[in-house]
Amino acid sequence: MWQLMPGLALRYRTWDNETYVLYNNLSGDTHLTDAAAIEVLEVLRQSPVAVAALATALQLDATPDNLAQLDCLLGELQGQALVESLPAC
Repeated sequence: MWQLMPGLALRYRTWDNETYVLYNNLSGDTHLTDAAAIEVLEVLRQSPVAVAALATALQLDATPDNLAQLDCLLGELQGQALVESLPAC
């Protein structure tokens, strides 16, 4: 399961619908990102989700390749302190 970092306010702008500037209010960092990352963050804004459910929410087939790409993107977002992985129960 993945979720937005608690307290993160999604603040972003785009001028071309491809490249986004995203402000992390928790760290003060600003990130350049793409539409795929913003779509993932918007889904996580609603509630924590597992990777397969995230794929479904993004209207992707839950193929191994798509899940691996989502895992990679989530890892990048985690490295930017935008999302966190919840422990499995």
